[in-house]
Amino acid sequence: MYRTCLYCSNDLGTNEVLEPLPIGRRVAFDAREGRLWVVCRSCEKWNLVPFDTRLETIDACERLFVETRVRYSTDNIGIARLREGLELVRIGPALRPEFAAWRYGDQFGRRRMRMAVMAAATLAGGAGFVWFGRVALLGIGLSPQILNYGMIAFQRQRVALRIAGPDGVRGVMTPFDVQKTRIQGEIFGDWWARIPIRDPVRGAFVGAWHRPREVDLTGDDALTALGRLLPKMNPWGASSRSVREAVDLISYRGATDGLVRKHLLTATNNRDVELRQVDRTTRLALEMAAHEDTERQALAGELKLLERQWKQADELARIADSLALPVNAGEQVEKLRQHGN
Repeated sequence: MYRTCLYCSNDLGTNEVLEPLPIGRRVAFDAREGRLWVVCRSCEKWNLVPFDTRLETIDACERLFVETRVRYSTDNIGIARLREGLELVRIGPALRPEFAAWRYGDQFGRRRMRMAVMAAATLAGGAGFVWFGRVALLGIGLSPQILNYGMIAFQRQRVALRIAGPDGVRGVMTPFDVQKTRIQGEIFGDWWARIPIRDPVRGAFVGAWHRPREVDLTGDDALTALGRLLPKMNPWGASSRSVREAVDLISYRGATDGLVRKHLLTATNNRDVELRQVDRTTRLALEMAAHEDTERQALAGELKLLERQWKQADELARIADSLALPVNAGEQVEKLRQHGN
């Protein structure tokens, strides 16, 4: 197999995953038609792989594609990204995208461990601070309850998240604002996220005059907002068992739209649900689904471009394959087909 692109002469790169074809960082294959391409990352042209290495490589690509959980598909084209950096583009009937328990298990596990360490440090250092603070307040004749009020005020004014509103203008949210996020809508209709958002500030705190206003986010804006809000509502991460339960819930209910309409609104028999009142498994599933839907939309444009490139490359591949066959091959195939009927 050549190592440079036939169109721009740039290096196609290498991979350590496909033993029969160690060339290329993006490989496209069509198992039904028996075609294989190495996609140039410089000019995005598809370089047809010669016959001698196709079949064995296609089998390896199909196996890796099926085993890979991080994949995205449309009706007739899919893309899978392997840990080693190789990208596989699969032409043909798309496989149903699956959520990978290991993908989120690592993410939530790290979050859980980080919060446990922070909690232990806070408990060790904060206990002494609170005790000395209370003693000091008593010494000057003030109630220790003032210290609690101060901590609450700190959380009420601290900027926890910067987020864009429906008008595109970025605003801020405090931890209390995040906890007040609601999902509203109809079970068999549209739904939206209602969030309290404040005017943007440059610092880490909002002033007392920065009052929150409620805004409704729909469609892509709602997905983006949920993807950023829910990690703040799931700070403790999850155990492996909780992750599996969340993945099972997504498999049963579907992506974000199914989770909201078929599970969240239906289970509560309510058109207005406060997310902090929802059980942890559902919140974890919503966080996973929101990120997955956002990534899938981001890849949609790339997949459409790949599909157009595939059609162009497929036409060239048909011509190239026909040139390698005997002149009367078509007539012989047609005779065999008629004989078989």
